[in-house]
Amino acid sequence: MKKLLSIGLVASLSLTGLVACGNDGNTSTPSSTSDAGEQGGQTGSSESTANGDKVEIKLWLDDDAFAAAIEPAIEEALPNIDIIYEKVGAVDARQKLELDGPAGFGADLFIQPHDGMSNSIQSQILLPLGSEIGANIEERFLEGSVGTVKSGGNYYGIPLATESIALFYNKTLLEENGFEVATTFEELIEQAKQYNDAAANKFLFRFDAGNSYTMHPFLTSAGFELYGPNHDDASQVNLNTPEVVKGLTFYQSLKEILPVPYADLNWDSIEVEFAKGNVPYIITGPWSIAEVRNQNTGFEWGVTTIPTINGVQPETFSGNIIACISAYTQHVAESKQVLEFLASEEGLKILYDVKGSIPALKDNSVIEGVLEDPYVSGILAQAEFSQPMPILPEMASYWTPVETMYRSVWEGLATPEQAAEKALADYNAALELAQ
Repeated sequence: MKKLLSIGLVASLSLTGLVACGNDGNTSTPSSTSDAGEQGGQTGSSESTANGDKVEIKLWLDDDAFAAAIEPAIEEALPNIDIIYEKVGAVDARQKLELDGPAGFGADLFIQPHDGMSNSIQSQILLPLGSEIGANIEERFLEGSVGTVKSGGNYYGIPLATESIALFYNKTLLEENGFEVATTFEELIEQAKQYNDAAANKFLFRFDAGNSYTMHPFLTSAGFELYGPNHDDASQVNLNTPEVVKGLTFYQSLKEILPVPYADLNWDSIEVEFAKGNVPYIITGPWSIAEVRNQNTGFEWGVTTIPTINGVQPETFSGNIIACISAYTQHVAESKQVLEFLASEEGLKILYDVKGSIPALKDNSVIEGVLEDPYVSGILAQAEFSQPMPILPEMASYWTPVETMYRSVWEGLATPEQAAEKALADYNAALELAQ
């Protein structure tokens, strides 16, 4: 997810010795599908295991706080393993591994959003996990999430968390101004007219204008169906359509209540300012829950569904954060041990406690606190009005043209009609370059 999608949801070496898949500086080659996937993961295990020494496993994560919590937990549970953490953004990990993996400097394990899975599988950078781990995935994880890691009967990752954006609101600020929590954008706009003070940089509502992940509900409320009704038909990107123009027209109208350049609508001015108690409404996802909890100055707040637009409940992207093993790892067995810990109840509890991420489990009652969490329940309420982010390879060509479309409309550089037409042309050009 773009911040996710910052996906991510964001974040980012050469080491010598027994570091990850360094293999003493020799060029690594992908582990074989049959050996690594079905024979218990013994292929590529290092000599240090036989000697009783620890095996160093390089782990790419996008969050320092989560890394600081999960690393000692892994090493305590798996005393044969020493984790080498590197900060790499989830949305950047795939392309980085494509470069670093063959050279022997890539991660053994990494995190990525699920829209990168198709390209990762096609480029053969992922280790097939085998039937035993696959059966565990099928048994424990949401059906929709399982579909994002399974291809051709093989499993290429474990979906750790599921997410959707939603509306975060500051109940204290709203009550101080005599407002109820808005359930429609019409209500929100009327509240903004009373609350806003542009000279004081005081605005009722903030969002990441120009973000093609976060702004998706403005198009779906107008009937936009990315890749068709089931979101799986690459011939139906549907960008230059009346539905997109209608959605962009409404989106553009919100500049009246938020006259701020998209470049100034960033993490600090949205999530951090909300966490400080300075903004009544923002659109964000579960990755912001921990930030608000940590900085909260005593105000009451909540999470709920995106307000309706012209009577229509907008649909958001539903995404998954997936843990994968590199096909270039020289430590297959140990990497599988770490992967299974990340997906264990203990590992998912740490992910929830530190980042507020919602485990992609069928039964979240096994993770203490999740079902009782009012903020998570707000995310789950919006998730009922969400659509799985397509896992087609063509999605890699979607984000940038659509981001340009939103930004040009927000800045008044193009009409919705012009922006939609250019987005389709840019998308098709990106597809040609990708071939």
